[in-house]
Order: sequence, then structure tokens, then C-alpha cells
Amino acid sequence: MLELEQELVKVVHINTRSEKHGDDHVLGVDLKLQARLSNDVLSLFSPTLKASFYHKDEGVQGDLVTDAGYLPNLKNPALGTVKWDGSWEHQRLVIHNGVTEAYDIVLDESKVNKLAFDFQEGGTVFVNFRVQAHPDETTTAKLLSLLGQEVHMSLDFEDPPEMKEAA
Repeated sequence: MLELEQELVKVVHINTRSEKHGDDHVLGVDLKLQARLSNDVLSLFSPTLKASFYHKDEGVQGDLVTDAGYLPNLKNPALGTVKWDGSWEHQRLVIHNGVTEAYDIVLDESKVNKLAFDFQEGGTVFVNFRVQAHPDETTTAKLLSLLGQEVHMSLDFEDPPEMKEAA
């Protein structure tokens, strides 16, 4: 499961829609996001994922870096983007949109899906993913103003409402 802590993330695309929840119409927003991260993030999905796509080319790097986990070179550069199956509910996305927490845009009870990895030479991976949320109109307007920008974001699991009530 993807976790972010104050990472720089680009807002690539925003889709707004109306959903029917019973008799009520609810505003829905899809955010297509892209984070440029170290390939170490791949261990959040599988302990062998990083070594499946990266290796250390001794001829290029030599002994400059002695860390066994340092794998900067792509095994198959022509592979392209790789999709990762899965969907994670009860996510909390915080967009740090100002100098204090008062300006943060918080999307509780979000869903993360449509994950794809774009592996880059040098040990970087672009993680593309979609966040689906149900913000109010004011929050949606703030989100629309971020289209095409890179902003710091945090993403983590949030206890579902029924677990919060039980506690």
C-alpha cells in the first residue's frame, strides 16, 4: 500500500462527477497524481519488486556506493509503465497547500487505485495513481486550482468510520 509523507506530488488530471448515493446526489472527484520517488518505495508493495526491475551495474558505478540495497540501473529499460493491481480504501490524503496546517486540504475516506510504476534509470520511479474522494464544493474549487502543479502531500491509511465509533 502506498504511503507518502510530505512528498512532492504533481496533480496531473482532475475529473469531477455527480454520484447517486440513494436518493442523494454527491460530488465525486478523481485526482490523477504522479509522485517521483526513490525505488525503495517498491518495498511497500513487495519485498522482491525492486530487485525485479533494478540492479547495480558494477561496470558503471564501480565501488562508489557499497550499500547492497542500492540498485540504480534498470534491468529492462524498454519495459515501459507497469500497472499494479489493487485498490485501497479508507485512505487519508493531505495536500499541504500553505505554510500552516490551517491551509491543508484534507480528503478523508478516499480510495486509491489505478497504480502504475514508470521505472527510471538512476533509481527513481514515477508512481502514478488515482485518488477518489467526495469533497464539498469549496474543497473541490481548491483542488481545481492545483491542476498541473506540484504540491507536498501525505497519504496514509485511516481507520474506517465504524472503527472510530467503536473506539
